[in-house]
Amino acid sequence: MAKNKKRKKKKKLRKWILFRDGLINTILSLIVCYLLSFLFLNISFFNPLTKALQDFSFLDVYYSERLNENQKVNPNIVLINVEHKSREEIGVALKELLKAKPKVVGFDIILKDFKKTAEDTLLAFNLNDKRVINSLVITEQNLISNHPFFTFKNKPGFVNFNFENQNSVIRDFDSEKYVFKGKHESFSVILAREYLPERLWDTYKLDKKLEGSRVINYQGNLNHFLNMSIDDFMALNDKSIVKEKIVLFGYLGAPTGNVYDIEDKHFTPLNSITSGKSIPDMFGVVIHANIIAMIISNSFMHKIQTFWILILTFLFSFLASIYFIWLNKKLKISYRTVRKTVLFVFTILLVWVTLLLFKAGIVLNSTPIIVVTVFSAGFIKFYKHLVRWLNTKTKFKSYLN
Repeated sequence: MAKNKKRKKKKKLRKWILFRDGLINTILSLIVCYLLSFLFLNISFFNPLTKALQDFSFLDVYYSERLNENQKVNPNIVLINVEHKSREEIGVALKELLKAKPKVVGFDIILKDFKKTAEDTLLAFNLNDKRVINSLVITEQNLISNHPFFTFKNKPGFVNFNFENQNSVIRDFDSEKYVFKGKHESFSVILAREYLPERLWDTYKLDKKLEGSRVINYQGNLNHFLNMSIDDFMALNDKSIVKEKIVLFGYLGAPTGNVYDIEDKHFTPLNSITSGKSIPDMFGVVIHANIIAMIISNSFMHKIQTFWILILTFLFSFLASIYFIWLNKKLKISYRTVRKTVLFVFTILLVWVTLLLFKAGIVLNSTPIIVVTVFSAGFIKFYKHLVRWLNTKTKFKSYLN
C-alpha cells in the first residue's frame, strides 16, 4: 500500500512538473514570438516579408476557389462605366437614367472644380435629385468633395476602404468614420439604406450589424453585376432595366473591365493569384457593389474577435508544449519525425476547419494560431538547453531531466 501511494504521489508530481514545463515553455515562446514580430515590423530589411504576411489570409484561398463557381448576375445592382467621358455626356446620361426611375443612384465621381458651363449646370441640377448619393474621400488633412456649386440634398458618403494602408487587400470596410469634428457614413451603407425599406432595415438589425469594421462578404467580380458603358446605356431603347434598381456611376476601366487599367483599382480576396499579387483586380465601384449586395441580402460574415484568437493561440501553444515535452522524453530517435508529422497534420486540419467556417459565414484568423503553435513546439529544444543551464546553477526539476 505504501509503495502504491508513493508511486501515485510521484506520478502526480511528474504530471505537475510536465504541466509547469509546458506553461513556462509557452510563456517564453510567446515572449520570443512577440520580440521577433517587433523586430520584423521595425527593421526595413524585413519589410517585403512583413507585407507579404500581412496581405495573406486563408480567406483569399476560399474566395479564389469560389471564383470557379458559376456566378449569377445580381438582379438589384447595375453599374454604369463613365470611362473618360465629358461632363456633358455624364450629365445627359444621368438625366436619362433618372427618367428611367431607379430606386437610388450612387455617383462615385468627385467634381472638384466648377467650369461655369451649361454642362456643369445640367450636371448640378441632376445631382441635386433626392435619389442621387454623392461621394467624398477622407484624407489625413481634409475631406475631398465636390465643388460648392454642386449642392446636394443628400449628404455624401465616403468611398475609402482601407484607412490605414491604402495598398493592402480590401477585406474589411468601415460603415462610419468620425473625423474633422463630424461623423461621415460609408457611400455603400447610405445607398443600401436608401434602397431597403425601413421595415427590413430594422428587421435585419442592420444598424447593429454595421457597427465598427466589418468583413466584406464578396458576392463576385465585375461579371456578377449587370454592367455597361454610358454609350451602351444611351443606346438602349428600353431603359426600364434600371427601374427600382441601385445604379452606380463610376470608373470601370477603358474599355470596361480592362485588366491592365489600374485607375481606382484595388487588391481583393477574389484575386485569382492568392500569393505574389502584381495587378489590382477590382475597381472601387465593384467593391461598393459587393458591400451593398451583402447588406441588402443580410449575408454578413462574422469575424471572431482578436481576444478569442489570443485565447485559442495560447491554448493550442500550451497543449502543443505539454504534448511535445512528453513526446521528447518518450521518443529518443524518431522524435523529430513524429513532431513534424503531427504539426503538419495539425496545420492541415486547422486550415480545413478555417475554410469550413468561412463557408458558414464565420471568419477565423487561424494564421497566428498555426505560426505560434508550431513555434512553441520547436522552442522546446531551447527550453531543454535552458533547463540544463539552470541545473548547473541550482537544482531545477523538469520533466525533461
